Amino acid sequence: MTPRAFVWATLTTFFALLAAVLSLNVAIDPFALAGTHLVPSAAENDRAIKLTLIDRLQRSPELLILGSSRARKAEPAYIEGLTGRSGFNAAVTGGTAADAWVMTNYLSRRFPSKYRAYLWFLASDPRATPYLAGRPRFSIADVGTYLGTDASRESLRVLRACQQHGCKPRRLIRYRPDGSLVPRSIRNLPEQARSLRRDVQREVAGIRANPPHERPFDPRRYVYFERTLAFMNRHDATPVIVLNPVHPEVLAELRKYGYPGRKPSLEYLHELHAQFDFVVVDAEDIRTWHGVATDFSNVNHVNLRNMRRLLSYVIAHSHGALG
Repeated sequence: MTPRAFVWATLTTFFALLAAVLSLNVAIDPFALAGTHLVPSAAENDRAIKLTLIDRLQRSPELLILGSSRARKAEPAYIEGLTGRSGFNAAVTGGTAADAWVMTNYLSRRFPSKYRAYLWFLASDPRATPYLAGRPRFSIADVGTYLGTDASRESLRVLRACQQHGCKPRRLIRYRPDGSLVPRSIRNLPEQARSLRRDVQREVAGIRANPPHERPFDPRRYVYFERTLAFMNRHDATPVIVLNPVHPEVLAELRKYGYPGRKPSLEYLHELHAQFDFVVVDAEDIRTWHGVATDFSNVNHVNLRNMRRLLSYVIAHSHGALG
């Protein structure tokens, strides 16, 4: 075989493998981006559920919880016990700033002229997709997501579940009227890892195999974040922004590579203080708020015990914005 033929054969094989990975992940659709519906996805469509619960509220909550699945274990009743403020958990799977914009405005239209506080858990999750009417369900931006290791890992998890239990929709996850999880539903959440130890080891191995690098700043990513902050400030609220916890072993591994995503994020938030009024509580290092390394559901999600520890710390360091 000539060198040119070898190169072409190698490239053909490489792109064939990429196409196979993409085809598999689009077919399985683990993050519910493509809308294939061939098997149950790894993501829950809880946005409609939360909007329906808002419709059913009899009175306006005094505190709105926003964020992704990482925030759904935040219990409004627990926060009320600490602050005296009633609340509603509007966090949704893969939640983005666009979701926060939708939930904030929807609740404001439901209960106009009512003051409320905001507790917003931030996550930088490449799987997150804006919840906006008219947005294409699958775009060129989603191709990169479905070529990544996270999507492939979730696809394999979905396939294993189908093999073991049949391709049936997952057991129902139920919510209380205040948007919090019914306790018995927690064990049905997809982030409940069978082995936290193995989950952490896989994540650390993934970081070593694909070291993180700084991404170029794209102002379009932050349009809804800034729009939502402006809306909250116009309604005399000082939102509390929480930087989500990172498992300590994963955090230590990220720091070996300079944790390239952290510095630009902090600089961006610092610059925003010139335009908006908000409080930032950095909870990425669990030692800050006395979190426990074993109290994670998986590498990215704290369990209920850690969430309560985190909420107590956040409220104590909210400079009065949460009561």
